[in-house]
Amino acid sequence: MRLASWNTHGLGNKSRGRMAGSFVTNFQIQFLAIQETMVKIVSQPILNEIWKQYAFEAIQVESDGRSGGLVSIWRSYFFSLINCWKCKHWIASVLRYIPSDNVVLIVNVYAPHLESSKRRVWEQLKNIACNWSGPICFLGDFNSVCTPDERCRESIDMNSIETFNDFILNASLIDQPLSNEEFTWEGPLGKMSRIDRVLLNSCWIDLWPDSILLAAKPDRSDHKPLVWGKKLVSWGTKLFRFNKAWFSKLGFLDMCFDNWANYPFNGWAAL
Repeated sequence: MRLASWNTHGLGNKSRGRMAGSFVTNFQIQFLAIQETMVKIVSQPILNEIWKQYAFEAIQVESDGRSGGLVSIWRSYFFSLINCWKCKHWIASVLRYIPSDNVVLIVNVYAPHLESSKRRVWEQLKNIACNWSGPICFLGDFNSVCTPDERCRESIDMNSIETFNDFILNASLIDQPLSNEEFTWEGPLGKMSRIDRVLLNSCWIDLWPDSILLAAKPDRSDHKPLVWGKKLVSWGTKLFRFNKAWFSKLGFLDMCFDNWANYPFNGWAAL
């Protein structure tokens, strides 16, 4: 399984859709949680830019003017929707993961900035987690940190940190460590924080124990996309393979010379 979360800071035109589409192609994403669409409804032509050649489904929460907005979108080949609930700050999707036939709960989160509003969201999310017995994944922009060192050149609210950690503990969730970066958001004047994250329960981790969480390079957003799943391995350029036994085959070298002499090319003809 390969999931991603990204605060795209807008998804109101096709170029933003192509931006998300390039990301899901490069990282072979199966489920994408998007925060801050900044539009009431992301149009179908824009969604089509994300997975042009594949069938997909999507659930949306409209923005409040130019603030907020959520999209959960997935490839139909990998997931089928069973049920969903949503409100202003989250989308909870019950899905069947088709390759392994597991029923999972994936919650796309965009938490508010106001602390009193956060507490209400944490209570809602805790109730969702406590009433679900299967694999759970919460991912998104939580606008909160777990420790003071997850903020740089920003004020630290210890009460907010304590409240957020209490939510994670009481919901029986485990914060996934970020393998390659320290922060996920970069603002003006060198401000940085790790407010985007993935929270899993032990049931989820038991099913996919060898997965890691990575941050990708941002594109037209101040947030780095998060990718959870087995690490993509690049073996580099495919090598030309040659079997020395071919030299023993009668006519092999003549065939090579004839094909090379008749091969059309432009430029320098040297090997």
